[in-house]
Amino acid sequence: MTHRNFMTRFTGGLAAACAATAFLPALAQAAPDFQDQAFTTPYWTRVPVIEALGRADMQVAPNRASFSVTYLETDKDSKKAMQLAVERGRLAYDTIKKAAGKDSVIQSSVNVTALYEQYKDKDGNRIDNERSDKIRAYEARVSLSVTVEDVSKAGTARAGALALGPENSTSLSTYLERTTELNREAYEAAVKDGAARAKASAAASGAKLGKLMVVQEGSGPCLGSWASSAGTDYDYYRAEPAYAMAPPPPPPPPPPPVASGMVGGRMVTISQADIDSLNLPSDDKTQGVSSSVCMIYRIEQ
Repeated sequence: MTHRNFMTRFTGGLAAACAATAFLPALAQAAPDFQDQAFTTPYWTRVPVIEALGRADMQVAPNRASFSVTYLETDKDSKKAMQLAVERGRLAYDTIKKAAGKDSVIQSSVNVTALYEQYKDKDGNRIDNERSDKIRAYEARVSLSVTVEDVSKAGTARAGALALGPENSTSLSTYLERTTELNREAYEAAVKDGAARAKASAAASGAKLGKLMVVQEGSGPCLGSWASSAGTDYDYYRAEPAYAMAPPPPPPPPPPPVASGMVGGRMVTISQADIDSLNLPSDDKTQGVSSSVCMIYRIEQ
């Protein structure tokens, strides 16, 4: 190696080392800023606070009812059997609508089934002879599935359908469908409960309750939970929300319905007495609706 080449390499290496040394302070100064941005604590952990969980457990009446009825008609002519069943179903539909009006939703269906002549096998079992020339009659079935959005009208609506003598019917079922208004009612009750709990906590501990800092819908905790994030040198904050729900009192009962229509060539009338005799009273079982909130109050010092 010549003296000139040695000096060139030495000078180049020295310059690189100086540049690296000059860069190190900049890294040292940037590190705290990065850590400050990555590690951010919730603002309410910097002052004394009281955390309160507000709860509301409400017992409310059901706001929906449902039932179904089926009308069967038999005739040797399929069209005649279907016409008779549809006439009964249509009259039942009109009766239900007069009882519940727009508060009723009715879904109807009709089908026809062939009834065949039968024979006995060697074991004595009766077997349908399913040949087109062995049809003895046709059975038409009309079914109405009814949902009533005003429970106070459901009994009268079902009694009107029963007055036409359905061959099959289900029991009247009531249930709760949660609405926006019910959810809000339960939520407001939970907030009031949380405020009362916070005041009780402050009074019992001898602290002075300050302003409200956080209201979070759900079961909390508002202060969240701290956990290490894998592969990092900082922690993170996590709070999990929940949900609320709740229903309204039923409106007053509607005026009594009276319906009439042609069934099989004759006029059929459903009187109020017919409906009253079939409207069996029933007590609606209340159902629970709950909501919860998490609230943080500052403690005045």
